[in-house]
Amino acid sequence: MILRGAALAAALALAGCAAPPPPSPSPGNVMPGVSLPGPAAGGTASTAVAFPGQPNLAIVPPPTAEADAFAVAFLDTIQPRSFAERREFCGYFLVIAGRIAATPPIPGTTASCTQPAPPPNAFASYHTHGAFDRDYDNEVPSPEDMLGDFAFGIDGYISTPGGRVWRVEIDERAALQVCGLGCVTVDRGFIPRNESSIPPRMTVQDVLARY
Repeated sequence: MILRGAALAAALALAGCAAPPPPSPSPGNVMPGVSLPGPAAGGTASTAVAFPGQPNLAIVPPPTAEADAFAVAFLDTIQPRSFAERREFCGYFLVIAGRIAATPPIPGTTASCTQPAPPPNAFASYHTHGAFDRDYDNEVPSPEDMLGDFAFGIDGYISTPGGRVWRVEIDERAALQVCGLGCVTVDRGFIPRNESSIPPRMTVQDVLARY
């Protein structure tokens, strides 16, 4: 579950969590880039790591296929840490000078992750769902995941313990499976459950119906 900014202040208060400050753009915060399997918008296959507070450029969202490829590759790199620490990690995907970029992952808790509101050049949020836990329905987006992205008018990417990647699609007001089980790194403790009940497309109402 991802929580952001003033729009979700009530939820943050209930959780007893305060949104952490954005990371400083210092060399110690730079993480390795992820190479795309195809060319990024505007040129060669490359990525960058960006920081909230940098100059924000006018944003032209990247083509969906390129954004999906970047998201899958990036989320795959943070899945192992998310499992090992049994916590969610979250951040944003941005466009800077025609390239797709990612903010450094912010650590969350077992079932939530708080971060500042998105910068103007963000086209999507991202977060992991942490390690497998029998007490959570973490193979699908939560209502909070989807409503948070809808509130800020951006898409969102979510990776699950079973290795799924979802895209919360603002235009459709729904979550779509970018790829299924095993698409990205799978938690060693993952146990498939009710797989036939997970459709390729889910609305908030569909998710609520699972509770």
